[in-house]
Amino acid sequence: MATTILSPPLRPLHLHARFSTFLSPNQRIYSRGPGVRIHKSCRHSMFLSAKPVLKDGNLSVNGTDALTGVPENVVFTPLTQSSAFVGATSAHTNSRHVFKLGVIQDVRLFSLFRFKLWWMLPRFGNSGSDVPMETQMLLLEAREDPHFEASNGSTSYMVLLPVLDGEFRSSLQGNSANELEFCVESGDPAIVTSQLLKAVFVNCGNNPFDLMKESMKILEKHSGTFAVRETKQMPGILDWFGWCTWDAFYHKVNPQGIKDGLESLSRGGTPARFLIIDDGWQNTSNEFQKEGEPFVEGSQFGGRLVSVGENSKFRKSANEALSEAPTGGLKDFVKEIKSSFGLKYGFYDGSCKFFLLT
Repeated sequence: MATTILSPPLRPLHLHARFSTFLSPNQRIYSRGPGVRIHKSCRHSMFLSAKPVLKDGNLSVNGTDALTGVPENVVFTPLTQSSAFVGATSAHTNSRHVFKLGVIQDVRLFSLFRFKLWWMLPRFGNSGSDVPMETQMLLLEAREDPHFEASNGSTSYMVLLPVLDGEFRSSLQGNSANELEFCVESGDPAIVTSQLLKAVFVNCGNNPFDLMKESMKILEKHSGTFAVRETKQMPGILDWFGWCTWDAFYHKVNPQGIKDGLESLSRGGTPARFLIIDDGWQNTSNEFQKEGEPFVEGSQFGGRLVSVGENSKFRKSANEALSEAPTGGLKDFVKEIKSSFGLKYGFYDGSCKFFLLT
C-alpha cells in the first residue's frame, strides 16, 4: 500500500505578469515548495476554435495578424477547421533549408527551445528576434486591442509546432529583422529536397491550455505515431515516492553516498520506494580533462563512453578488498539496496536512457 505523505499548506505563488496572463481566468498557481501545480477552482472553458487564415501576405487569427510579410514561397495547407500545416518551397535542393515565415512584431509570445541536446527552456518575448534557435513550440497571443485584459474573451492564441516531414526534422528560430524562420534538415547530405509542405503545424483557439491539448490530439490522429497522455497507462512507479541522485551528487555519485541518502530518507519518515542512479556511474573517459586536473567549465562535454559496464566506483577488483564498491558490481549493489531499504523500483540513468534493474 502506498504511503500518504502530509505536506505544508499550499501558498499562492506570485508570477511575473508575462506568465500570469497565460492562465485562464479561474486558475491560480500554488506551491508547496520548489514544485508547482495548477489548482483548478472550476472547469476549463470549452475549446473554441479560431480559424487561421493566410491572405495578402499575413497569417491571421480572428482577423488579427500574428505574422506579417509572409513570403510567396510559403505553402499553407488546411487540416481541420482550426489547424493547418505550413511549409515552403525552394529553387534549390539541399539537405538543410532555412525558410522565412514572416515578421512577428509587437505580438506577445512564449517559446520552448532546446537549450542543450537534452534540455528545454522557456522564453517570453514580443518580436521575432526573441525566438531562440531550436524552438520546439511557439505560442503567439493575438489581441484585438492591446488595452483589453486577457480574460474578457478578446484574445486568441496561435500555436506553432515544428514536426517531422518525411525524413526531415523541423525547428523554429527568429532573426535580427524580427522574422520567424523554420529550419528543416535531414542530417544526411544524400537526402535532399526542394520543398517541405508540412514542416510546421499551426492551430488556433481562445484558451491556451485547451489549445495545446487539442493540438496534440489532432497530431496524434494525423500521424498515428504517438499517443496522448490521457490514453496512456500510468506506470506503477508514479504511485510511490522516489529519489534521484543527481542533485545530491551530480557526477560524483558513489555507493556509500547512495546508502547514506536512502538511510536518511528512511529516518526522516519518507522512505524511497524507487531510486534513479543518475549520471556518474558510467565507464567514461574525458579527452578535455585528465584525472587530477582542476575542473574547467565546458570540459564535462568531452566525456565519452568507454564501455557499457559501470566504472570503478561501482566495481571491486581482486586487489581492492578494502574498497567500498560492491563485490558484484552495479547489479549486486542494486539488489542489496532493494533488499535493505525496501525499494520497489531501481533505475540507472545512462544519458537520458532509463533501464529497469531486476
